[in-house]
Amino acid sequence: MASTNIESQRGKNQTVRRTKPVASKRMWTKQEDAALIECLLTLALDPHWKGDTGTFRSGYLSYIEKMLVTKLPTAQIRANPHIESRVKLLKRQYNILSKMLNIGSGFGWNKEEKCLTAPKDVFDDWVRSHPTAAGLRNKPFPFFDDLVQIFGKERATGTAAETTADAVENLVMEDNTFLDALNVERNLYRPSSHIDPSTDV
Repeated sequence: MASTNIESQRGKNQTVRRTKPVASKRMWTKQEDAALIECLLTLALDPHWKGDTGTFRSGYLSYIEKMLVTKLPTAQIRANPHIESRVKLLKRQYNILSKMLNIGSGFGWNKEEKCLTAPKDVFDDWVRSHPTAAGLRNKPFPFFDDLVQIFGKERATGTAAETTADAVENLVMEDNTFLDALNVERNLYRPSSHIDPSTDV
């Protein structure tokens, strides 16, 4: 009985050291997001880290962790689960936004506010069949142009990089070209005005 009490007392007095588990949930600050995007951009433009298929090579998350230690030494951001889950979220949001912008009809991009625009009824209809898009209407995405380079199928560099505005403009041009060709096929094409060659322009 006495020995049990001694063991009990010894257990109370001993300090048990446990390593603190890394929290899986993390609220990212704007500064941390900006640093992560900067790291991803650096790797996206490096053929050592991003292959021809547009995906990052194995080990890139650990490398980004080391880069973030330099940029944000007190943040304690880990490759897993912090960086991995954040990259997945950014990629998912980028893919959803790209899909809506590619559809075009009713969806647009506000260059100043950096956000997706759409009439509420159009957006609500879309969300019914694409629930992961909920909450993205009018939500600012300040890094979306960077995400085009990071997650785009082809690695864009320099003047070849296509911004969101360029992508939307190109989609509109493609739609107009298609409609013009369709009208010619149906013999419905009528030039809006005939310019007299003798008239000064």
